[in-house]
Amino acid sequence: MHSVKNILIFAAIVSFLSITVSFVGSRKSELVCKMIVVRIVDSTQNGFIQPRDILNLLYNKKIKLIGKNYKNIDLKSIEAELKTFPPVENAEVFKTANGKVVVEIKQRNPIVRIFDISNQSYYIDDHGFLMRLSGKYTSHVPVANGFIKAPAQNGKSQNVSDFLRPGKRSLMNEIYQLAKYIDENEFWKAQIQQIYVNANYDIELIPRVGSHVIVFGDISNCEEKFNNLESLYINGLNAVGWNKYETINLKYKGQVICTKR
Repeated sequence: MHSVKNILIFAAIVSFLSITVSFVGSRKSELVCKMIVVRIVDSTQNGFIQPRDILNLLYNKKIKLIGKNYKNIDLKSIEAELKTFPPVENAEVFKTANGKVVVEIKQRNPIVRIFDISNQSYYIDDHGFLMRLSGKYTSHVPVANGFIKAPAQNGKSQNVSDFLRPGKRSLMNEIYQLAKYIDENEFWKAQIQQIYVNANYDIELIPRVGSHVIVFGDISNCEEKFNNLESLYINGLNAVGWNKYETINLKYKGQVICTKR
């Protein structure tokens, strides 16, 4: 008797859930987009993009969402379109139960600003992508200038990996690797303000504290060079003064050569 009763209760529950799911599914299929909400998730770190820029982009791409049935909104294609916007690193789009389509944007994070020999200026972000400047926002990152060749323009988003050639040195990649190392170290991030490429294509670093120039050479043995420089700062310059030397040369492996002014 109890087993029959349990079976009937179980059947009733299954029937109720089926009706509920069917109702929710039917309700969801009738939902339309009433509002677009744009969130810039890292707006406190960078200011390249504002919500209206994303709304304008959707409008220019003829992506009309207001009044559109949820079932006809392709979230993945919208995300893919938004990711073609150069300042955008990532985009996530989702629908809510109350008729909102939410767009969440993560901006690219620049780590160095380039001034090349053709007077072009642009950023390199922390993934190696070249970013155009923005008229709305300037990122306070180290500057790289000097004898830096302008990249060939191909009309597409470029990465420093595009300039790598087997057996050949890529200054753009070296600047990126060096800037990334500096950006990931709090001390060097606070100390190094400029990367300069001289006529011999040696990299030089200009510090914020001290009137010396650091001759870095290329980025081979990068960590060792910075460790040697840190040791000199702690054990040498703290004792003799930060303006005693005109140049500190780290170019040669295992050596730190200081030239007095």
